[in-house]
Amino acid sequence: MKRMFLGAAIGAAVGITLGYLARMAYEKGYFDELSDNMHEFAFKAKKKFKDAVDTGQNQVEYLKDRAEYEMKKSKKKQTEVGEE
Repeated sequence: MKRMFLGAAIGAAVGITLGYLARMAYEKGYFDELSDNMHEFAFKAKKKFKDAVDTGQNQVEYLKDRAEYEMKKSKKKQTEVGEE
């Protein structure tokens, strides 16, 4: 029982100390740069994701157009062969 109270007291002291240090770091502005960096990272990641999606859509459209062109080309050859 004695060890349990001692562990609780040590845990509380460590928690209070870490809380105080975190508050002091926040007041001095140490987390402002971290917040700005995280915001910039998220913005870049979002932009790269959108670029990747757009590139994929462009590739699909290109392949679709190319397939339609090849199909028209082959149909044209078939009709030319059939006429002869």
